[in-house]
Amino acid sequence: MKFKINSYIKKHLLLLLSFWIPVVLMLGYFIYRKMFPFGNSSLLTVDMGQQYIDFFSFFRNTLLHDPSNFFYSFNKAIGGEMLGEFAYYLLSPFNLLFLFFPGKSITAGVMLVTLLKYGCSGYTFGRLLKKQKVQSGALVPVFATIYSLMGWAIANQLNLLWMDALVFLPLIINALLNLLKKRHGVSYSLWLGLMMISNYYMGYMIALFLVLFFIWVETDRFVSVKHFFKDTALFISQSLLAAGIACLVLLPTLFSLQSSKGEYTTSVIHAKIEYPPLQMLSKLLVGSFDFKQMSTGLPNIFVGSFVLFGFLLFFLNKNVKSKTRIVSLVITAFLILSLCFEPLDLLWHGMQFPVWYPYRFSFVVSFWMIYLAAINYQHSLDVSATKIVLLALIYAGIIFASWMNLKKLSFVSKETLICSTLFATATLTPLLIHPGEAKKNLFNKLLLLLLVVGAEMLTNAVLSLNNISYLSQKEYTEPTAALSSDSRSLKAIDSGLYRTGQTYSRTKNDGINHDLNTGSYFSSALEKSIPDFYGQLGNPDGDNYVTYSNGTLISDSLLGMKYFSTPKEASEITAKDQQHKALTPLTIRPELQQYDQIRDKSLTKLYENPYAATLGYSANSALKNIKLPNNDPVNYQTAWLNAATGTWPTTKYFRSQNFNEVVFQNTDKTVNLTGSLLKKKNKKEPAQVIFKFTPKTNDPYYLTFGPGLEETNVETFTGSHPMYHYGTFRNNVILNVADHSKNTEVTLTAKFKKNSLFLDNFVLYQLDSQLTKEKLKQVKQKSWHVKKINNRYLTGQININNNDQIFATTIPYSKGWQVKIDGKKVPAFKLQNSFIGTNISKGHHTVSMKFTPPYLYTGLLITTLSLLLLAILEVRHYKHFRAK
Repeated sequence: MKFKINSYIKKHLLLLLSFWIPVVLMLGYFIYRKMFPFGNSSLLTVDMGQQYIDFFSFFRNTLLHDPSNFFYSFNKAIGGEMLGEFAYYLLSPFNLLFLFFPGKSITAGVMLVTLLKYGCSGYTFGRLLKKQKVQSGALVPVFATIYSLMGWAIANQLNLLWMDALVFLPLIINALLNLLKKRHGVSYSLWLGLMMISNYYMGYMIALFLVLFFIWVETDRFVSVKHFFKDTALFISQSLLAAGIACLVLLPTLFSLQSSKGEYTTSVIHAKIEYPPLQMLSKLLVGSFDFKQMSTGLPNIFVGSFVLFGFLLFFLNKNVKSKTRIVSLVITAFLILSLCFEPLDLLWHGMQFPVWYPYRFSFVVSFWMIYLAAINYQHSLDVSATKIVLLALIYAGIIFASWMNLKKLSFVSKETLICSTLFATATLTPLLIHPGEAKKNLFNKLLLLLLVVGAEMLTNAVLSLNNISYLSQKEYTEPTAALSSDSRSLKAIDSGLYRTGQTYSRTKNDGINHDLNTGSYFSSALEKSIPDFYGQLGNPDGDNYVTYSNGTLISDSLLGMKYFSTPKEASEITAKDQQHKALTPLTIRPELQQYDQIRDKSLTKLYENPYAATLGYSANSALKNIKLPNNDPVNYQTAWLNAATGTWPTTKYFRSQNFNEVVFQNTDKTVNLTGSLLKKKNKKEPAQVIFKFTPKTNDPYYLTFGPGLEETNVETFTGSHPMYHYGTFRNNVILNVADHSKNTEVTLTAKFKKNSLFLDNFVLYQLDSQLTKEKLKQVKQKSWHVKKINNRYLTGQININNNDQIFATTIPYSKGWQVKIDGKKVPAFKLQNSFIGTNISKGHHTVSMKFTPPYLYTGLLITTLSLLLLAILEVRHYKHFRAK
C-alpha cells in the first residue's frame, strides 16, 4: 500500500503541487487574517456577505428540505421563478459541499470551497500544460500557481460563483485541442456544456474566447483550406452540441432573462474609449486592487512579472512560427481594446454594463498571457542580455507610468511600486543566469523561480485583500441566529402560506436564508416588474433589489404580510440576554401597535396583522382596468384598496397635514415645503431643518419624500434618535413616523450632508385607521383559503358573492403559472401590471395554481437528444477504432 501511494505521488507530483501550492498559500493567509474557523473574522465581504451566503443557505435548504424551491419560491421578494437564479448563482458542483455546513458553520464552508477552487484551478491548468506538452517539470506548478492566483482570481474571490470559470477553462481548452488533433472527442462538448450549466454568464465569455483561440490554433496548424473548413465545421457542431447539452438550464433561463436582466440591455452604444488606456499598465503591478476598484475600477490583469516577461518574449521568439506570432499579436490587440473600448466591453458582458466588478471577462486575457508565456519558456529559460535589458526598460516604463498616476489611482502606492520593482528584478536575475547543462544548476534555477513566483503571487494577494474589510463571524451569526429563531417560532404558530415583514434585517436576502417570505430580495436576475411595483408602492427599489421596509396598514394587509418581526431596544433586553447586542433596526414602524403581539423573545418581538389577506382574494372587476398613479404611493395604495373593494374612486384614507412648526437653521425659510430646494447660507457651517407636529388622533402618520432625502444627502432623526429607514431609493417612498401619539409633539430633523437639500414630494399624511380597517376586513373576508402543497402548487377555496368580481392575487404574473378553477384551466391576465388575475363566476370555487418554468420540457428534450447524439458518435467512433 505504501509503495502504491509513493508511486502515485511520484507519478502525479507536478499536478499535486499545482493543486496544493495555491491552497497552502491562501490557507496561510486566511489563518493569518483569523478567518473562521481559525478566528473571529470571516470571508464575507460585499456581495459574498450581502447576497451569496444567503443563496448558499437557500441551496442547502432546497436540496435537503424543499426541492420545489428549485423552480419557484415565495422567499424571493413577493414570489418568483428560481431556475434562473440557480443557473446564475447555484449550479456549481462545488456547492454540494455546503450540505455539510449548517447554520453558522457555513462560513467555514465558504472558506473550504474558496480554497478548493483555487486548488482545482491550478490543477486543471497544470494538467493542460502537461497533456499538451507545453511545459514539463517544475515549471508546471509554477504556471499553475500563477494561473490560480492571478489578479482576477484574487479580486473576484468574493464572487465565488464566477471562479468555476478558472477551473473549467483549461479543461475546455485541452479538450478542444484534442478534438482538433484527433478529429473526435466527446470531452469538449461535455466540459463546455457543464460550464454553461455551472454558470452560463461566465460560460458565455468563455465561448467568445474559444472563437479567438480556435482561430489561433488553426493559424498555427494550418494545412489546407479544406482542412480548415473541416475543423471549423467540427468546432461549430461540437460547440452547438455543448449548448444542446445545457439546454435543460439554458432555455428556461433565457426566458427568465427576458423579464429580468434582459430588460436592461443597452440600446445605445457609444464608440468611445472608457479611460486612458495607459492606466491599464498599473494593473500589472503587485497589489493592484482595493475597494474602489470593485465599483468603477480597471481590468484585473495581474499575472506576475515572470509571465509578463514570458508573454512579451513570445512575440520575439523565433522558435514560434511568424504567422502564429502575428495572429497572436492581432488577438492580443483585440483583447486589449476590449478592455477599454465600450462596444467590445459591452459585447463581452452580454450587451449590459456590469453593476460593480467591471471587465469581468479579463480572466480570459490573463489566461491568454499565461498560456503564451508558457509556450515561450517551452524550449529554454535562458534569455539573452539584450532581451533582459529590453524587458527591464519596458518594466521601468510601467513603473514610471504608474508613478505618474499615483494620485489618480488609489491602489498605487510607493510600497506597491517598490515591491513590484523588487519582484521584477528577482525574476530577471535567474533568467539572465545560464546554468549550462548541469541538472543541479537548472534545478536551483527552477527552485529559485518557484520561490520568487510564489512569493510574488502571495504578496499580491495579501496587499490586495488587506485593502478590503470583512464581516466578523459575530456580525454574521448574531442576526442570523435571531432570524432563525423567529422563523422557527412562526412555523410553530402557523404552518400556512403567508408573508412576514421585518423591521430589522441582516441582508435583503434574509427571506431565502431563513425560509421567511419577507418581501425583500437582492439578485442580478430579479424580474423588472417587481422593483417597478415596489417603486409605485412607496418602498425602496433598484434594478436588482427590493426592500419591503416602508409598509403601511394598507400595503401590509393587501400583500398578505400576516406577521412582523421587530428588534427589542437595548433597555428591553433582560439581564440573561445582555451578552447579545441589540439588533439594529432597518426601519421604524410605530403603527405595529395596531397589530397583536404574539411572542416576546430574547431579542425580538413577533406581531400578527389581524387585517392581512391571503395571496388571493375576491376583488371588484374595476381592478382590471384601473389606471394607477405613477410615483405617488399614497394615491396608488388608495386606488388599489378602492378598486379591490368596489368603492373607487370616492373613498380617501390619507389626509395631508400641516406641520405645526418648521425651524430653519443656516438655510432660507420657505412656506411651501414640497418641491423646495433649500440651500445653506454659510457653506462652512452645519445646516438643518426641524419639522414639528402634534397628532390630534392615535392614527398612524406617514411622511412621503423623494430621492432628494436619501442617505447620501441628509441625516434624519425622530426626536434624538435616528429615523431608521432604508437609505437608498429612486422613487418617492412612504414612511410611518408616528402612531398612538395623540397630543404628543413629534419632532423630525433633517441634517444637511451637502450644501443643498431638495424636499421632493415632502408631505405629511394622517391615515384614517378605522375606515381603512373596515375596508381591509372586507378584503380579508373574501380571501382565498389557500393550501400550499409546495412552492409550485397551490390550491384552496374561495367564495365569490357577486358576478362583477374577479379572482385577484398578489403573486407576480408569469407565463409559467397555470390557473384552474374547479379543475378547468382558465386564462390568466396581468393586474396592476404586476400580478396574476382571472375571471371567475359567482359561487363557491376551488382555485388551483401550478408553476412550470417555460421551456423546461423543451430544454429537457433537447438535452436528452444531445446526450443521445453524443453517445451515438462515441459508439460509432469506438466501433471504427475496433475495426481498424
